[in-house]
Amino acid sequence: MDKSLREKRSLAGKLEATVRMGKAGVTAALVEEIKGQIRKRGMVKVKLLGTRREETKQIAGELAERCNAELVDVRGNTVSLWKKGE
Repeated sequence: MDKSLREKRSLAGKLEATVRMGKAGVTAALVEEIKGQIRKRGMVKVKLLGTRREETKQIAGELAERCNAELVDVRGNTVSLWKKGE
């Protein structure tokens, strides 16, 4: 059963960011780490360090696409991703 976006955002609000993106940006290692955590937990929260607000949504979309995940929420410099199809 597919959870609604509202339920997913509620769950995301309770999570701590477990992945941090540094100055190097979106790297293969970052993508693999996010994919692994999504497989394990179903959802992951990523803190984008050193990014401007304008960049955050673009990076969030790129992460969702590269990790084959659903973009649930973007708050400040934090992005929540959900396992697609769940």
